[in-house]
Amino acid sequence: MPASTRANAGLCFSRPRPASAIAPVPLDSQAIPTDVAQALADTLPFLLCGEESAAHAFGRRLAGHIDSAAALQAIADDEIRHAAWLERLAAGLPAPTSAPDPEQMAGFFRRLLTRDPARHFAQIAALDLAVCDILRPLTASAGALTSAPLVMAGLRAIRQDEARHVRVARDCARALGFDAARLREAETEIRQSLAGLLAPVRGSLARLGARAFAAVELPTAAHA
Repeated sequence: MPASTRANAGLCFSRPRPASAIAPVPLDSQAIPTDVAQALADTLPFLLCGEESAAHAFGRRLAGHIDSAAALQAIADDEIRHAAWLERLAAGLPAPTSAPDPEQMAGFFRRLLTRDPARHFAQIAALDLAVCDILRPLTASAGALTSAPLVMAGLRAIRQDEARHVRVARDCARALGFDAARLREAETEIRQSLAGLLAPVRGSLARLGARAFAAVELPTAAHA
């Protein structure tokens, strides 16, 4: 496994710490307006738990169910790297004031650990689609982070990776028997489950420009 054997306790799940993420990464989070910085700080715990959960799923639980185990491990390594970067970003932001409870988030993601790998892939695709939706307005040229181009570039890179992960997870779900209707069903269930989990940060999501997701409306597959 490319990641280092050193472990990070994580926010919701323990994870390996990749050697490439140990070195400090230049950030310009101090340039983010105060209200935007607080909204971002409140939203990051959800993103971080999602990255940790995906790293666990792609790197361990799902790797034995399809032939492309190496591709899934590469995605797991992406998620580990994303989590490390988000931790560094969080360190330069205010403390969260209305973030989802870590125990509730961990419980939410653990409930996705179904024994049906096709369903698990479909749920991961829906969650990664949600991450894309949250990050889309933040990485827009006229978004809330224009004063912090290094932070915006890092989040844009994560969003591009997540869009690719959505496609891979959907392909895996299809290969294991899920059709378009069942993929849509999984997305609907995830949207409904996220409604309660993200209730504490709806105001923060709206401030970041993710108004559609603040209303718990997931985008369609064409928008990933």
